[in-house]
Amino acid sequence: MNSRHLLLLIILFTGGPLAAGCGGAKPDVAERSPALYQPTPEATPAKAASAEAPKIADVEAAVQRVFKDKAVIDPDFTPSFLVGDFNGDTSQDLAVILKPVPEKIAELNERPLWLLRDPRVPYDPRTPLHVEKDDVLLAVIHGYGANDWRDPEATQTFLLKNVVGADMRVQDGKEFVKNNTGPRKPRPQGDLIGEKLKGSEGYLYYTAANYSWYDPKTFKGETEVPGPFHGGARRTQ
Repeated sequence: MNSRHLLLLIILFTGGPLAAGCGGAKPDVAERSPALYQPTPEATPAKAASAEAPKIADVEAAVQRVFKDKAVIDPDFTPSFLVGDFNGDTSQDLAVILKPVPEKIAELNERPLWLLRDPRVPYDPRTPLHVEKDDVLLAVIHGYGANDWRDPEATQTFLLKNVVGADMRVQDGKEFVKNNTGPRKPRPQGDLIGEKLKGSEGYLYYTAANYSWYDPKTFKGETEVPGPFHGGARRTQ
């Protein structure tokens, strides 16, 4: 065997396995890489559930989670609840019309876990509000976590007096801001609730830390006042 043939044999026996090994490395990486980007088993169904259309059983469960047996959904209104991102944190919130359970009025007013407000009057912590037995209330349960307002940890709630009207509907916040400009327009953080209240068309909306009422005919602007959530709130004039 001459030196040329010997050189060819050396190349075949030493270079072949190396080339095969290099070629096989890429498929091995390609097979493992998708697993690195798969969501956790808990994340996918949770988000899918939050995107489902609201069911009355879910709404009842949310009311029970926050209020226990102190308030129930008011059957005299259709619809009795709305879903939107009312406080602008990208999580879906639940607005539901409630009536107090008469036997539980005292408990409803005693150290509540929610914030009782009347969006149609300036908030004054020196003048506390109380729930009365004939009140029609709007509870806004802010969403939390992967399941938004359905989440077991979603308990931050505003309980609103004197703002339940007719033809209640969700108004997209971005669309509202786009179509309403000027110095005397509200600055909603998220979606609004449009309705006809006491003969006037207006909107319920979340400011920096509270819910306020906007009547286009009487609104004069907003000023900052202290609030319980996210710094200051804006007072409607």
